[in-house]
Amino acid sequence: MSLLSKNNVVTSETSIMDYALGNLSPAKHFIMACQSEISDTVAEEISFQEEIATSFLGETQSVSLSPDFLEEVLAKLPEGDSDEETQAFGRGLAPKTLRSVLGHGLKDLKWRSMVPGVAVHDVLGNRRYEEGERLYLLKAKGGMKMPDHSHKGEEWSLILTGSYRVGETTYRRGDLHIEDDTVTHAPHIDKGEDCICLVMTQGPLLMKSWIPKIVQRIVGI
Repeated sequence: MSLLSKNNVVTSETSIMDYALGNLSPAKHFIMACQSEISDTVAEEISFQEEIATSFLGETQSVSLSPDFLEEVLAKLPEGDSDEETQAFGRGLAPKTLRSVLGHGLKDLKWRSMVPGVAVHDVLGNRRYEEGERLYLLKAKGGMKMPDHSHKGEEWSLILTGSYRVGETTYRRGDLHIEDDTVTHAPHIDKGEDCICLVMTQGPLLMKSWIPKIVQRIVGI
């Protein structure tokens, strides 16, 4: 999968094209929509790809919009960023698409502790019991190192706060980190701010050592 690294933003060029063409699954589409809301670079790339896709379409019949159309659409949009989130992150701590599902921002979220330093909040599906794509928020304490693991299928992680390192690559707010079942890694959370990610997985994590495997059976990591 080709990566786009522009203006210090990491994402997937292939995923941007698939998003513009409407070819992504609902969970992946959700993550790309969220990334476009917190990254101007990604929003611009998506707009560019959508213009290219539109240029290949045939002529369509125009439809006149009612005078109340714009007002009705605006009324259905989620409320704007809270003052606290806007001051802290400019475009908001949680993307509007995410807040529209949660019903609030990240500061009001009720986390479920998994192990010391790690907590989760399910957004779509139950990550412990359900098969298929699951969407959840993961919070890891600054300075900790995650255990070595691989994945069943793909894992998409959109960083909302903080940062972490995998090898020589650092992923920060607005970056989209994508791995598949061919990769084993152990993200190292940078010291300081807790790292919160919006994560899509297609199956359980595959732990590489016996202690994390035992913990996984108990708490469902």
